[in-house]
Amino acid sequence: MTLFLGIALIHFFALLSPGPDFFFVSQSAIRQSRSHAMFAALGISLSILVWAICAISGLHFLFQKIAWLQQALVILGGLYLFYLGIQLFKSAFNQQTSVQQLATAIPKSKITLLLQGFFTNIANPKALVYFSSVFSLAINADMPLTTQSSLLALIWLESLIWFALVAYLFSWHKMNAAYQRLSQWIDGLTGGIFISFGCYLILNRD
Repeated sequence: MTLFLGIALIHFFALLSPGPDFFFVSQSAIRQSRSHAMFAALGISLSILVWAICAISGLHFLFQKIAWLQQALVILGGLYLFYLGIQLFKSAFNQQTSVQQLATAIPKSKITLLLQGFFTNIANPKALVYFSSVFSLAINADMPLTTQSSLLALIWLESLIWFALVAYLFSWHKMNAAYQRLSQWIDGLTGGIFISFGCYLILNRD
């Protein structure tokens, strides 16, 4: 019980720190709908499940053996976040595009949002560092299979509930009304955050 509580608390505080995942879900909720944002939240939580499985399987030791692999994943993640940021920046500074046109220009497929949510988390530097260090040290492959499965279920459910809550809060009609007024500023700010994350990952060599 102590192990489960400790892992739950560690993961909860990791989720509380705003990053690309948070901004992606909130952006999806504001720009599209609650159900679309829920699919984005599902994609992110599935990616977190994949990270957790990798951590249990020895991700930390793999990166110790193959140092360049971690750096390659970081750079690829940076490129993906940079791409997402550029897309948001383009919509924010396209003066010829109205708010209504912006809404129709965004992909409406929920599967697309699920996949984008998945890859946004895979590219998230916080997830890479967290699961290859802190999380990997908290759990290991020597645990009984039932304990491992229970921990994986806990991490997945905790992540899904958190991002579903973010999707719910940011899909309120007042949030949508605010977005209609401030769409260019919101898109520009979110795009800038994604580009900043991407550039940091691509250029950082520490």
